[in-house]
Amino acid sequence: MKKMKTSIFSVLTIATILSTACSNYDTMQNDKEQDSDIKGLTEFAVGDNNATRTSGEYTGTGIKFYWTEGDELWIADGGLTKSIKSDITGKTETAKFYFTGTYTANSYPVRYTGGNAGDKVTIKAIQKQEQPNDGSHIGKDGDCGTGTATKSGGRYKFRLSHKASYITFVPYYSHGFAEDVKVTQIKVTADKAIAGTYNFDDTGLQTSTATNISKSITLILKNGNGFEIPKSETVYRNAAIMVLSPGTYNDFTVEYTLYDQKTHVKGTVTKNYGTRTFNVGKNKKVAYDLAVPHYGQEYYLWDAIKHCWKGHETGQPKFNNEINKAEYPKSADIDRWFNDNVGYPESASRSCKDCPNVNEMHWYVKNGDPHWDGTTIWETMGHLYQGGVWFKKKSKIAGFSSTQAPDNKDYTTNSKEAEINNNSVKKGKPTVSSNYFYLPTLGYYSSEGALLYVGVYGEYWSKTPSHKESKYQRFSYYLALGENSVGVSSEDRFKAFKVWTAQ
Repeated sequence: MKKMKTSIFSVLTIATILSTACSNYDTMQNDKEQDSDIKGLTEFAVGDNNATRTSGEYTGTGIKFYWTEGDELWIADGGLTKSIKSDITGKTETAKFYFTGTYTANSYPVRYTGGNAGDKVTIKAIQKQEQPNDGSHIGKDGDCGTGTATKSGGRYKFRLSHKASYITFVPYYSHGFAEDVKVTQIKVTADKAIAGTYNFDDTGLQTSTATNISKSITLILKNGNGFEIPKSETVYRNAAIMVLSPGTYNDFTVEYTLYDQKTHVKGTVTKNYGTRTFNVGKNKKVAYDLAVPHYGQEYYLWDAIKHCWKGHETGQPKFNNEINKAEYPKSADIDRWFNDNVGYPESASRSCKDCPNVNEMHWYVKNGDPHWDGTTIWETMGHLYQGGVWFKKKSKIAGFSSTQAPDNKDYTTNSKEAEINNNSVKKGKPTVSSNYFYLPTLGYYSSEGALLYVGVYGEYWSKTPSHKESKYQRFSYYLALGENSVGVSSEDRFKAFKVWTAQ
């Protein structure tokens, strides 16, 4: 059997994640006279429309099933007999199957096993879906069903009861991804087998007979190119269906693989649901707001009142090496221009007033046990990036002080030796990350209005001005971080860095 049963989604809004839902519709066309090429065959047809719908089992969401050309049916009458043809063309809610021989009993058990033999069903550990909101793959991936065909005149009618379980995934990201960001696959894992080859009889899957078992199932989307990720739950844009074995599973985990086609960043987002039960013939919908850290598009000239693209957001460069010199702040843009009224040894009074001072930044650089994390994914301005540094929280740094640095000097009043560097950055996320905070490599805007080094370096203002200045330049201290080093340095105030607070 090379073709299979197919389905599409008919999924409505639901309030709770992983709540139970199923709608199995198997409908039939009106009776017709037999064509000449089916004389001598016995017809088994899907039962009357109103009689076969499984409505009333749930409200909210479900799967609506269809027949497609090449689907086959089995009769269980002592042995197993496969249909030799059907009337199916394309995708339809109705179906007639034809069998050779003479059938006289009032009823016969029938089976649908997708692409399997009549007594076996394989729920695949690797499943593939090519289009959003289209589950035409489920027949070959493990969909199955049983029914009883009852004699009605010269033919038999039946309705199918589905025997696998199903999950409909509808991931979204409320902060909004660029169209380049896709979900390329979804993987579920559990504490016991959720896929394998099962014996199949007139009662359905015999889950205790599983062979070639797998504790995980991976659903590959659009041959790995992926589906888009909308800002809110939108079924027709990315709904994905997976077939799995019915049962109760512990440590049930869903892992989404994301890929940004522009930044070429790939990473995963994982959600653990604890214990979940998947019932025979039922569908559970998982609508999940992907937990990817979001960082805003606000960058500031040192201690400016407003961020540097305030009122010019539509022209803001949002990708590395994009530039907009014309709309970048100038001295006449008072609210967006740096604070020119504060000099060494004073302190910031506006947007940078809550940033760490230079002493505190020394503690982070020297005693903050910096760790480079090149795997955690995060988002800014719609795109995925990786790269950032974990620092110990100030409550975890012995002796942390804002009035003096680790060398007992106060660089807020004597800043000539304040620039330092630490090249001993450890690799990997800290084991006890709750003792640390994370700063991503959000780059900066140059004085020409170009966005630079997002995903490579991070620059974060302090509240402390530098003693450095010239006729045309004024400087302030900032924290610099990258893969191999972290440090305290000073820079022109008209470059736009991130503002932050000591944690």
